[in-house]
Amino acid sequence: MKAMIFERFGEAPDIRAVPDPAPAPDGVVIEVRATGLCRSDWHGWMGHDTDIRLPHVPGHEFAGVVSAVGRDVRRFRVGERVTVPFIAACGAVTELADFLHKQDGSDWLVHPAYLINQDNKKY
Repeated sequence: MKAMIFERFGEAPDIRAVPDPAPAPDGVVIEVRATGLCRSDWHGWMGHDTDIRLPHVPGHEFAGVVSAVGRDVRRFRVGERVTVPFIAACGAVTELADFLHKQDGSDWLVHPAYLINQDNKKY
């Protein structure tokens, strides 16, 4: 897959090939169909956000389609349209720290399933 990555704060990002993701047992892989970059991404790129680790894939506002599910995931199916909260943390999931620096400036991403919003819910 391809991802937009920056390796130094304030320098132009590159688009490059990176390994395709696989879902964690309790996660899903999302094929990103639409994404945006906002002011918090700019702050991360400039080095103002101390949580950003390099190299970094920016972005945290996106929508896409589930392309793979982990073995323990029951709530989602391949092909479902989804989005996720633009900020999500429970304080207990160690994988979330890794996820938060590999965000939506890529073709696909892995995300904890419990944080995903489905588009096809009936109200």
